[in-house]
Amino acid sequence: MLVTLSEILRDANERHYAVGAFNSLSVENVMGAIEAAERLRSPIILQLAEVQFPEAPLDLMAPLFLQAARKATVPVCVHLDHGQSLETCVKAIRLGFTSVMFDGAALPFEENVAVTREVTRIAKAAGVDVEAELGKVGDSGVDTADVFTDVDESVRFVQATGVDALAIAIGNLHGHYVHTPQLNIARLIEIHEANRLPLVLHGGSGTSTEDFKACIHNGICKINVATAIQRGIMKQMNARLAAKPDEGYIPLKQVMIDASRDVVADHIRLFESDGKA
Repeated sequence: MLVTLSEILRDANERHYAVGAFNSLSVENVMGAIEAAERLRSPIILQLAEVQFPEAPLDLMAPLFLQAARKATVPVCVHLDHGQSLETCVKAIRLGFTSVMFDGAALPFEENVAVTREVTRIAKAAGVDVEAELGKVGDSGVDTADVFTDVDESVRFVQATGVDALAIAIGNLHGHYVHTPQLNIARLIEIHEANRLPLVLHGGSGTSTEDFKACIHNGICKINVATAIQRGIMKQMNARLAAKPDEGYIPLKQVMIDASRDVVADHIRLFESDGKA
C-alpha cells in the first residue's frame, strides 16, 4: 500500500526501530525489495536520488515505484532522495512521490532554511512529506573532516521549516567505506532529545552492527541503503557468470532480483522493522 513518510516513521519513532530506504535503479531492485518486505512483513521506502537520474530517469522510474507500492501488501513510501533543487522536488511531487528530500546541507544555514521552507510549503499543499539535511555527510575515500549537525541549529532549522524528518551528520559517510566509521552516538542522542522528530541516517552501507543498533534505539527511524545493494548484486552476478559463462539474460535478471531481495532482507532484520507491518 502506498503511504507517506510520516505514516511509516511515526510507528518507528514510537517503537524504536528503523525503516530501510533502498535506492532502486531497476525493476529488479524494486521487485526484490518488495518481495523481501512482504516476506518479512516490514514497511519499506523505495527511493531514487537525483544523482542517479542518468541511470534511472525520474519520469520512467516513478510509475514503476508507484505501481509496486500500490500493489504491495505492506506499507511502502515512494521517496525522492537528495533532491538538489526546488524544481526537482516539485517534479517528484507532481509525479506522485509521497515524500521528497531537499538536500541543502552544503548551503549556508539561512539559505538552507529558506529553500527547505518553500519545498515544505509546496509539498504540504499536495499532501507530501519532506525530509531535509543539516550538517554535512561526508563521502567515503575523501580525506575531509565531517561537519557534525549542531544541536541548537537543528532546533532552529526544524522549527523554521516544519520538515517531517531530518537527516543528520554524526560521522556517517556516503558510498563504500574504506574504514568502518565511528559514529557520534552522544550527538545523536542530544539532537533527538532536542527535537523528537524522526531522524535519518545516510550512508548506511558499511556501518557496524553496534552503531546501527545504537542509532535505531536513539532516534534514527530511517536508514538509507544503496551501495550494499549494488555490491550484493555484483557479487552474485559474478559468481553466477563464473559458474555459467554462457548464462542467459532471463536467469541473470532473476539473479538481480534475488540479490536485491537478500540484501534488503538482511537490512530489514538489522533495522528491526521485520514484523512491524
